[in-house]
Amino acid sequence: MMGPNCFILDVNHDVSDVSLPMALQGSTEKKTTQIGNDVWIGRDVHMTPGRTIADGSIIAMASVLTKDFPPYSVVGGNPAKLIKSRK
Repeated sequence: MMGPNCFILDVNHDVSDVSLPMALQGSTEKKTTQIGNDVWIGRDVHMTPGRTIADGSIIAMASVLTKDFPPYSVVGGNPAKLIKSRK
C-alpha cells in the first residue's frame, strides 16, 4: 500500500566539486529503489535514491528514508529511524 504524495527519487544533486557552482554540477548516477512485498508506505514519504524497502515494512507518514532497514521494520521521522520490529 502507498499513500498519496510519495516521492521515489532516483538521482540527487552532485555537489562534490567545490571549484564549480552547485547549479552547474549536474546529478549523481541514477539508483533504483526496490520495494518488497506486503509493505505500507504512508502519505508524503520521501525516499532518497537507491533505497530498499524490505518485505513487511511500515513507513510512517511524512518520513524521509535515507537508509535501509531490516524486514518487518516500522520506521518514521526525518530522517527515518527504527521505531520497532513487527516480529
